[in-house]
Amino acid sequence: MRFILLHSPLTGPAAWAPLAAELARRGVEATVPAIPPLAVLAAPYYDNLARAVAVQALGQGGPFILAAHSAAGGLAPSVVAAMRGQVRGVLYVDAIPPHPGRRWFETAGDGLVASLKAKAQDGMIPAWDQWFPPGALEALLPEGPLRERFAGELSPTPLAWFEEAAPQTDLPGDVGWGFLRLSKAYEREAGEARRLGWPALRRDLHHLAMATHPRETAEAMLALARLLGLRTAA
Repeated sequence: MRFILLHSPLTGPAAWAPLAAELARRGVEATVPAIPPLAVLAAPYYDNLARAVAVQALGQGGPFILAAHSAAGGLAPSVVAAMRGQVRGVLYVDAIPPHPGRRWFETAGDGLVASLKAKAQDGMIPAWDQWFPPGALEALLPEGPLRERFAGELSPTPLAWFEEAAPQTDLPGDVGWGFLRLSKAYEREAGEARRLGWPALRRDLHHLAMATHPRETAEAMLALARLLGLRTAA
């Protein structure tokens, strides 16, 4: 079964590159689709992004395990729906749980929402690394080509995306759902996953650990897949 490693719409595919290489070393195939920049897409964003991901992934041959990181968690149900029954399981990797009918702004803390709205200019929210104090990205990713590539993929995001409600998409009962918490910042989301009845694993790493700790993250993802009864080549 092939993995789809889905990056956040706020970042880029570089974050998954080290983990994709680690999976390949273990004999597990993975595809890393590139979500188009939201600034070049029209609404409805969730549906258009999901179709773009499905077009890239379906050509690789399934079935698939979808691993969604960060803000891609809200997008995952739409991707599953667009994948024509080819997704067997979804792993939420430090990701926001599904929020059908709710806006991204409704999933975030009031302080972050107020901060982002204050930073907005001409209908655009600054790039993800500018949400945090100076040095935050440097603390997560060591200096080098990977950090340069990751930073080069960041761009401002339309305010309209944060204000669009996710589609009222039901979670298919024949798909396994699980949660991998990489950072303490996502403890609340891990708790919500447990309330949904999902298996959840915890690793005390950080939000971009799939880039800096690919071995540990890959092992945790494969363990979570096994808990869901999903077989890989590993």
